[in-house]
Amino acid sequence: MDKELEQGKIQKVQLEPLQAGTQELYCRVGERAYRDHYLHLWPDGDPSPYISTSFTLAILNGEIKDKNTLHYLVRLGAVCIGIVKLIKFHQMNNIPLQKPMYLEKIYLLSLYTGNGYGKEVLGEIESISLQGEMKTLWLATMKKGFPLQFYQNLGFDIIGEQELPFKESIPEERGMYLLSKDLKGTN
Repeated sequence: MDKELEQGKIQKVQLEPLQAGTQELYCRVGERAYRDHYLHLWPDGDPSPYISTSFTLAILNGEIKDKNTLHYLVRLGAVCIGIVKLIKFHQMNNIPLQKPMYLEKIYLLSLYTGNGYGKEVLGEIESISLQGEMKTLWLATMKKGFPLQFYQNLGFDIIGEQELPFKESIPEERGMYLLSKDLKGTN
């Protein structure tokens, strides 16, 4: 397999930090990946309340001013297959965590889900977190659907609950779990 990797037959995902000139791509891919997976949360399949607070250049340009907010393009070779957003030292409500890294967004285009790329991306996120001396990785995921089992299989534990904070979403779809994982490393 190592030989195939060297020859480029098997590509690994890479997280590319957002830079000047890639913001529009981040917004476009993020919106498309979100639409691929989460239209069922919204009346008439219209996620515009979420999109307008997450994937516009104005929102993104405001977020990148915060040195604790990290944005990445998920690349498979030259192809952008998703996006990641992390926030260093972001605490969860009422649940104190030691040196937390909040995984706010991990969205992959549906064409690339189910192929092991999500697991690779989480491995990269854990490495970034450990390099930044973070001790805990946490996130919120919908109660219904595949992602909960995916995260639990990768060592995340349920530590709380919340609701999707958009009153426009379908009420019975709003339930979310808060998950965390202690990071193991040399720090």
